[in-house]
Amino acid sequence: MDSEISAIKEVLNQFAASICAGNFEQWMSFWSEDGVQMPPGSTTKVGKSEIREAMSPPFEAMNLQMVIHEIEDARISGDSGLTRCRYSLKGTPKNGGESVEIMPDGKALTLYNRQPDGSWKIVYDCFNSST
Repeated sequence: MDSEISAIKEVLNQFAASICAGNFEQWMSFWSEDGVQMPPGSTTKVGKSEIREAMSPPFEAMNLQMVIHEIEDARISGDSGLTRCRYSLKGTPKNGGESVEIMPDGKALTLYNRQPDGSWKIVYDCFNSST
């Protein structure tokens, strides 16, 4: 069980690392085909194609920096898992300009499903600000 909890925590950490690296394709690889993204102040994105369409522009326009401050909870039940974390996200326009605090005090609940090959993919990601 501890190794499975470590595995989903590592997915979350690599998810953040791919954002910081600006590696959109790697970031997309963490999602299941039927993944659901529930961002604040926006419609729910269902499926990788909707997530790709919504998230491609920010990756193209900005250098993003995501910091996971704490993974407050991580659990596994069968082939499902979850993490709850606190994070921050800022962006710097690629064409120049000041950095913007996109989510200075974010919190997220992320659900994962174990894949047939034993890997974990994100099936739901719900996130918002604490203020």
